[in-house]
Amino acid sequence: MAEKNPSSISSFLGHISKYGGVSTSNNFIVEVDYFDSNGAYAERAQLNESLLFMCDEAQLPNVNSATGTQNGVLTGIGSVDYPHTRIFTEVQLSFMLDANLSLLKFFNNWYSRIFQDPIKNPGDKLSPSNRATRLSYRSGYATTMRITKTEPGPEDGAQRKPITYVLENAWPYSIDAVPLQFGASQITRLTVNFKYERHQIYQRDIRNVANLTKGEIATVLRDDGVGKDEPKGMVKGDVNKYLLDDGPGKEPAPPAKFDFSVS
Repeated sequence: MAEKNPSSISSFLGHISKYGGVSTSNNFIVEVDYFDSNGAYAERAQLNESLLFMCDEAQLPNVNSATGTQNGVLTGIGSVDYPHTRIFTEVQLSFMLDANLSLLKFFNNWYSRIFQDPIKNPGDKLSPSNRATRLSYRSGYATTMRITKTEPGPEDGAQRKPITYVLENAWPYSIDAVPLQFGASQITRLTVNFKYERHQIYQRDIRNVANLTKGEIATVLRDDGVGKDEPKGMVKGDVNKYLLDDGPGKEPAPPAKFDFSVS
């Protein structure tokens, strides 16, 4: 039997195909549980639809470790580094803006809740310059965010979801300046930076999904492992129920309800 040439195109394509194809950077979904009906959107579904279409740049969060150094552990070894704390760094999201500047209004409103300084409507008086700053409790502005890396599936362009990062107690700590200029017309863009307490990760095995029939999809995309016997006979409308972040067959948890009123 002839050995495979690791440098051949066919070997490369065969290897990639075995693991579900090549991942592309332009497939992802961002979801935010925070919602304020006084903002630019009438309901949370409208917000997440806007995030789906208008967020054109995101990041899968990194993780870092704070380390210490111990000297003289073993003869001949000067020092040994060891980890002692996980560090979760901030996440940056970029958006295209519609003519209503809906996402800019949404994030301005969210940020203003941190300092209890409501966004003004035309005709409202400005806050006095000597107004005392009153910070809200974190439960009033921090929420859950999810960033899911998606890949095209047999039924739609974002069906396969190999990994989801769940960011706990996330909040926008800075909104970058929005550049405006004369000259060639360009889409107005917005960049928002978030801090969060920690993230947790859901990982799914999506190999060979493209080669399966609709009735076989669930046995591969289940969160509890490949090849489980139940459920069988998936139909198109049932597929998404088994791609949820919180496990197979579970309904999504309702968003947390916060009291955003300003005293």
